Amino acid sequence: MNIAKPIINVLLRTYFRLFFRIDRSELKNVPTTGPLLMMVNHTSNLEGPMLYAFLQPRNMRAIAKQELWDHRFMAYLMNLWGSIPVDRQNMGRSTMDACFKVLDDGAILAIAPEGTRSKDGTLQQGKGGIAFIAHKKDAPMISVAVMGFEQYKHNIRRLRRTKITIRVGECFEIIQKGGRIDADTRQALADEIMLRLASLMPEEKRGFYQGTPISFHLTQTVTS
Repeated sequence: MNIAKPIINVLLRTYFRLFFRIDRSELKNVPTTGPLLMMVNHTSNLEGPMLYAFLQPRNMRAIAKQELWDHRFMAYLMNLWGSIPVDRQNMGRSTMDACFKVLDDGAILAIAPEGTRSKDGTLQQGKGGIAFIAHKKDAPMISVAVMGFEQYKHNIRRLRRTKITIRVGECFEIIQKGGRIDADTRQALADEIMLRLASLMPEEKRGFYQGTPISFHLTQTVTS
């Protein structure tokens, strides 16, 4: 066991408790066992570390932009957590294989379907790559909406703790599994996954999906 990992996680939890007021009550809805695709909105580089710290002891790995490995300390953290580097312009076969292995190992694979960070905290359109992974692997999915990080810089200058709200949706799965999936279907599925996220957020935070009716035709809730 890497002794640095629990130490880093303790330090992270301490940091988040000092500088944020985090409503973590819904994290109990994240399944405690089995493979899981976790779809998370992306407004800050802090969402991933926060979820790593507070979802322990569940094993979670995340897809992260490969540019993070250009910085020595960030590269150390990414490798410590087993993050998967991705070229955001071209999600290659090696990235896909690494994602599939996480799920095959029964762990959580965390993905930001938007593919890039939202600067104003609202949703951007989802990318089709997430639909490809979801279609290929028969694993349940769950949406996690994290809100509040966009206020962090403003609040820290005023010595205020930032309120972070985490909302967790129901587990869901793709209705039609197997076979080929074309580009239009991938995008339609990515948009429906994003609507699952949007349903956890207030209308003004839904961004690209603001005003879009919340309805699901390609996915269904997983019943226990």
